[in-house]
Amino acid sequence: MSNTVLQRVVRRETHSPRTVAAVLVLVTVSAAAVLAGIEIVRDVAGRDPMLLSPGAGLQWLADLPQAQPAGAVIAGGVIAVAVGLILIWLALAPGRRPKQAMAGCSTAVVCDNGVIASSIAEQVRRTFDLARGAVVVGVGSRSIDVTARPEPGQSIEKARLRRTAEEELARYDLSRTLTVHVRIAKPIDEEGDVR
Repeated sequence: MSNTVLQRVVRRETHSPRTVAAVLVLVTVSAAAVLAGIEIVRDVAGRDPMLLSPGAGLQWLADLPQAQPAGAVIAGGVIAVAVGLILIWLALAPGRRPKQAMAGCSTAVVCDNGVIASSIAEQVRRTFDLARGAVVVGVGSRSIDVTARPEPGQSIEKARLRRTAEEELARYDLSRTLTVHVRIAKPIDEEGDVR
C-alpha cells in the first residue's frame, strides 16, 4: 500500500466522521422541503393548507422584524445563531477518537488510548513497586495525566515519575507528541485516612 493510502486509513481510524450530524441536517432540510412542496401543490390546487399556505408563510417572514414580543424574536434569533455556530464547528473541527497512531511502523498501526494508559500505569507501578490501582493514567488527545499514590512511608520523586512515564511513552513512537503531566497523591494510611 502507498503512504497516502496508509495516511488515509490512519485518519479514518483516529477521527470520527460527522455522519450523525450530517444525517440530522439532511433529514430536517428534506422534511422542510417536502412540507413546502406539499403546501405549494395544495395552494395551486386550491385546497386548504395543512399547516401554513406559502403566501401566509412569506408574509409571516416579512413581518417578523416587527413582531411582538420582541424578546421572543431575539431569543429565536439567538437560538438560530447558536445552531448555525454548532453546525459550522461540526463541519470544521476534527472529531477525534480516543486513539493514537504509531509513526515508527511501515504499516498503519493505531493504538487505543486505554491500552496506552494501561501500559504506562503498569510500567510506573512496577518501577516504583506500587500496589495495583495505585497508579491512574488518563490519555487525552494532547496530554497524558499520571497520578501515583505511594504507600505510607514510601516516597516518589516527581522528576523520576515523569521520566518513567515519558520513557514508556517514547517506546510507542506516536505520531503526535503528547505532554506528560504527573501528580503524586497523598498516601492513605491503614484506617483509610489521607495523610
